Amino acid sequence: MQGIGAMNDAGQDWDSQAEATHSPYVVDPSGKIRQPSVCGVAKTVLVGSHLWPLIGAVTGTLPLLWIGVIIFWGIMKDESKIIDDQGRELMNVMLTFVVLAVIPIIGWLALVVWIPVTLISAIRGAIATGRRGEYFRYPMTFRFIS
Repeated sequence: MQGIGAMNDAGQDWDSQAEATHSPYVVDPSGKIRQPSVCGVAKTVLVGSHLWPLIGAVTGTLPLLWIGVIIFWGIMKDESKIIDDQGRELMNVMLTFVVLAVIPIIGWLALVVWIPVTLISAIRGAIATGRRGEYFRYPMTFRFIS
């Protein structure tokens, strides 16, 4: 694995390659896009941004993750394209987390409604089929088998 100071096929290090092509980005041999000209502060912000969710998970302050990511990204996004890109990526992760956290909550709320409706419907179904000989359909039911 090639690290900092590694050379490309032309014998240039990756920082020189970026300067030669007048692009802040280079593609290393593994195919990953790098921005070798990231300064020390930007690297610290990038590392802190990526570790912020871990800190929140360990300390139990997951709701505060939004604040940290928004602050890191909002303050530094104009400093570097990689910070802007990674800030967007972290926001996407946070939004995914929220969606995946909300789905079970909605499911539990639906169960709170669905269980009593099903119990009442079971009684209604027993009366409809047993006494009157009617066909009965349960409400709020997916028809998997038709």
